[in-house]
Amino acid sequence: MKVRITLHRSYGNIEIEGENFDELIENLKGFPEWLEVIDGMIVASSSGISEKEVLKGIVENTPDGPLITVSREKLTDREAVGLLLYATEPNGLKPKELSRLLNLSGFLSVGFASRLSELKREGLAYKEGEAYRLTVSGKKWIEKLISSFKSGG
Repeated sequence: MKVRITLHRSYGNIEIEGENFDELIENLKGFPEWLEVIDGMIVASSSGISEKEVLKGIVENTPDGPLITVSREKLTDREAVGLLLYATEPNGLKPKELSRLLNLSGFLSVGFASRLSELKREGLAYKEGEAYRLTVSGKKWIEKLISSFKSGG
């Protein structure tokens, strides 16, 4: 008897199967790493389409890197982290660089590492090497946030 589970992702379904429950569990153990690779490939293939233009009025590219121009009162620390990760696609940011850009943007956040962990746990960001990047879901979250700013929200 084959056992199969289907995971519904924003870009389609992923099926994992095994000959029995034990094999299915073994196959699931390596799945989080594969999911990050798949999400990374999707993000890389869809990036580069005028994302910088979308951020106009929200994030400004400066010689120091992308800086958030929206006031601190209008963004949570999580959203600020997400915006900077979005602005640096497809390269992502190392934690030290993210901290520097948050500080330059006026988002002094000693707990930004916790925000990164939250985003990763919620499937909105992932770590590739030493840099953090947004997943497909993370990009959609930030694009929705950007839309709310563009519509005056």
